[in-house]
Amino acid sequence: MKILMGIYTKDQGGEILFDGKPYHVTNPKEAMDTGIAMIHQELNPILDMTVYENIFVGRELKKNGLVDKKAMIEQSKELIAECGLHVSPTETLRHLTVAQCQLIEIIKAISVNAKVIIMDEPTAAITDREVELLFGHIRRLRDKGVAVIYISHRMNEIFSICDRISVYRDGQYIGSGDTNDLDEPELIRMMVGREITDVFPKLPAKIGEVVFEAKHIVRADRKVKDVSISVRKGEILGIGGLVGAGRSELVEALFGMHKLAEGEVFVKGEKINVRSPRDIIGKGVALVTEDRKVTGLNLRGTVNDNIAMVAIRKLLVNGLYSKGKARKASGEYIGKLKIKTPSGDQIVGNLSGGNQQKVVIAKWLLNDPDIIILDEPTRGIDVGAKRDIYLLIGSLVQQGKAVIMISSEIPELMGVCDRIAVMSEGNLSGEVKREDFSQERIMTLASAIQV
Repeated sequence: MKILMGIYTKDQGGEILFDGKPYHVTNPKEAMDTGIAMIHQELNPILDMTVYENIFVGRELKKNGLVDKKAMIEQSKELIAECGLHVSPTETLRHLTVAQCQLIEIIKAISVNAKVIIMDEPTAAITDREVELLFGHIRRLRDKGVAVIYISHRMNEIFSICDRISVYRDGQYIGSGDTNDLDEPELIRMMVGREITDVFPKLPAKIGEVVFEAKHIVRADRKVKDVSISVRKGEILGIGGLVGAGRSELVEALFGMHKLAEGEVFVKGEKINVRSPRDIIGKGVALVTEDRKVTGLNLRGTVNDNIAMVAIRKLLVNGLYSKGKARKASGEYIGKLKIKTPSGDQIVGNLSGGNQQKVVIAKWLLNDPDIIILDEPTRGIDVGAKRDIYLLIGSLVQQGKAVIMISSEIPELMGVCDRIAVMSEGNLSGEVKREDFSQERIMTLASAIQV
């Protein structure tokens, strides 16, 4: 897809035809001018520009030779309303959520009036309601004659929206078929190269005493209001809820990334005064954040350096950082987590999103934490790699570690968790034990309106 957009060059042969003619572009602007637009899996919003400026960047509307700000704001308003998004065209993207930024990227692509729109994991950070609105747009675009290439690891989306499916694995074309002629087991087999009968493996683990507890947490910005949770040794606690419910905001507050107005945090019974991430990292807590590009990785650094980032004190020799020790430690986790990289010296920014996520997880595991918080750990990862992550989580709790896992996918939470705490509008709306799990019950709690 990046070759189609002119981001990468087709330098080893092959042919691309567009409208029956040979196609070759050298940059994204040429691709857009030709009639191809792309919504990227890894968002690249210009955070200090407004919504309307992001939508029209590089193709500003003009009147009498000058930029027509009024026209762009008006057109942006219409596009935003069509997408069911409630933001002002003049709001800067820095103040929006990840989900809202994702929808702005979708609006930008739709507004180009392209003949072909490539959508790479467009629903990774948006709610079910927003997914339905997006699917409505896709169907309208199709009816107008626009071709859509839709990349996703979510089986239900593929079967809901696509007419035809092509599968690629490790840079190789595997096969194609009409959606009506394929079923989910066959598609998974094509994707991973083997049959997966247990998509959500649940390894047995002995659950012990409470090792992490948060009581009456209130964030200074009121995005979290009086939430209490606890997790036991050997337990996986899921945190569910709709996008914007305050799940990420809760764990970021617990990790010292945002100021608490009220509340207490306990690790192994000891009260921790959390003023910064350093305070809680030192007590054996790790946080794999939702946005790996902004808060998880140094994209210009190597795989070795990123994995070594948190546990750097373990890699000192005579007080100096040892690249040899870092390389050895990194190599172990590249193997354990099946990170696909030419070597540990590869720049992390050049890896796929799924492999970048594995590097973030490896970075924290090297520090040997006892409590691991995972915020959307399988976002943008294929079905086979997801299963590897689930098995890894299972092995961690078998070792006696405690895991808190946030996910927007209810089947994922139900598949791997022992309990699920559900949030709605910054509040804890309820908790469900494994024996009582049901999608309906969790969705009812997630949709609860707090008075």
